[in-house]
Amino acid sequence: MKKNFIFLIAVVVVLIILLIIQFAIQNNNNKEGTHAAETTVSTPTFSISGSESEVKKIKIVNTAGMFELVHAKGISGSESIDWVLETKPDFPVDQNLLNNIAVNAILTKFNMLDEHATNLMQFGLDPANAEVIVTLNNGRDHTIKIGNPTPDQANYYVVINNEKAIYLMNSGNAKRLLVSLNELFDNKIPEINLKNLKSIEILKSGKLFLDLKAKQNKESAPASLPGAHLLPSNHLVMKYPVPDRDVYLEDFAKSTFGLPKGTSNLTNNTIKVLSIVDEKPLDIGHYGLSVPALELKIQDDKTDYHLMLGDASGDIIYAKFANKNYIFSINKESIHSILTFEPIRFIDRFLALINIVDCDQISIEASSSKFNVKINHKELPLASGQSTQGEEQSGTFNGKVIEVDQLRKFYEMIIGLSFDAVIEPVEKPGNPLTTIKYTTKKGEKTVIFYTYNDNFYLVKVGDGPAQYLINKQAVDEVIMACKDIMSDRF
Repeated sequence: MKKNFIFLIAVVVVLIILLIIQFAIQNNNNKEGTHAAETTVSTPTFSISGSESEVKKIKIVNTAGMFELVHAKGISGSESIDWVLETKPDFPVDQNLLNNIAVNAILTKFNMLDEHATNLMQFGLDPANAEVIVTLNNGRDHTIKIGNPTPDQANYYVVINNEKAIYLMNSGNAKRLLVSLNELFDNKIPEINLKNLKSIEILKSGKLFLDLKAKQNKESAPASLPGAHLLPSNHLVMKYPVPDRDVYLEDFAKSTFGLPKGTSNLTNNTIKVLSIVDEKPLDIGHYGLSVPALELKIQDDKTDYHLMLGDASGDIIYAKFANKNYIFSINKESIHSILTFEPIRFIDRFLALINIVDCDQISIEASSSKFNVKINHKELPLASGQSTQGEEQSGTFNGKVIEVDQLRKFYEMIIGLSFDAVIEPVEKPGNPLTTIKYTTKKGEKTVIFYTYNDNFYLVKVGDGPAQYLINKQAVDEVIMACKDIMSDRF
């Protein structure tokens, strides 16, 4: 009796365990069934083709319009099969995106969801959001109709060849087939390397605002010698608005294009092109491009373009290339520097930047004083391992021998004179107040100062026009230093 009781208890325990296992399996199946309605985990059951080479044409019709792809070998690589638009738009297209669209249409694996669907409308398939017709080389067509996304957004509902079965297509693949023609726009600005810049012109409302050119003959100067200022080490020279002024490349890149220190490439991160606005505008004046607010004409050793900027609309500015019809948008913030920079911020503003090793004499004539500084040069013996000859300087001031430290300090002060602003040339500046003449190994250079207002002198350099303004205090301090040297107070 006891054995039968134990056996009975064992049977009951086993039954309970079996019921628990069955419940767990059923509950798990219910969960999987619910999940299948959102995103399939079944084995892929269908794809249009096993190879791109078997396909002749892909036609995509969606809510945004229609376009057709055909393949052409060798656009992005001699060994690749690239896809192109059968009817090409005026604007450049993103080749990688075209290729990805073709791959998604041809090679995507579709997963079966419902073999006998009766209500296509609930899946967004009657009518469909998009229809993709893939034509094979043998003439056979395959049609993919794309409906709504699944509740979890992981897939889209799809019907193939008008069959009753519902398939699931990965959302990333489906979305590429839902793009508009304008979304194929390649929004990369041509890359320019400022280190290899040949020329740049910027016009505002049709008037020249900036003109820089590459130097025809590049000269190198000693980077640093006692008493000398650093010379602009660059290949660019300004032609307008300040003629024949060396350009500091790093300052130019930052001031004009907002480039970080040490970078010199203009890319789509510098000028952020967004999207197509109008492929074939009837009136570019509608976008402020008849007389552009700003024009950028730029050329390096490989690339050149003429970019026109028109009206702003919120956070964007309308733009076009001069030789193209289509109009596109640019992020306004990305070109803030181009719209607001000041040309004199990145040029050599010294009135006479002359290396001390090249200068033999400086004559200063003020209203009631004259000073004559002579600089003597003595070559130093060539030290072991040196490739260039060094020198030391000494000097006299109105015939009076001055100490080397005094000479260098005064020289740094006088060649450090630099203008603060540029104005329209003054044809008749009046009588000179102060004249500084530099005698160098290459000739003479004269800087003349005239009355302008209470705070600034008007300045004429060499044969150029009187168009610079300099703070009076800087010039008056040079004259005072001359007097202090003569009185042994310097």
